[in-house]
Amino acid sequence: MKTITVAAFNSPAEAEPLKRRLIAAGIPAEIHNEPKPDETQDYSRASAGVQIEVPRVHFEAALEIVYDWNTGQEAAANLPERPEPVPRANQSAGSNPASPL
Repeated sequence: MKTITVAAFNSPAEAEPLKRRLIAAGIPAEIHNEPKPDETQDYSRASAGVQIEVPRVHFEAALEIVYDWNTGQEAAANLPERPEPVPRANQSAGSNPASPL
């Protein structure tokens, strides 16, 4: 089956969450690594040697998920909740931070 690259990353660890998201949506996805660079290759270009590939028949649906992922809609949903802010060292308990010093 012919596959198409829908996203590129610098490491498999960075690609794995998006691959899992595609699979959860019913889209078969695989991570492929390009060979490691050797002395003959140009080191000045960015790496991005890890690609996520999907079957051609799933390309459009996968592209929508990748677009949402890149715009932060998917990524924001996977972030842990923010912890409560820690009071500053110069504020005592019960003091009003809005009052002038």
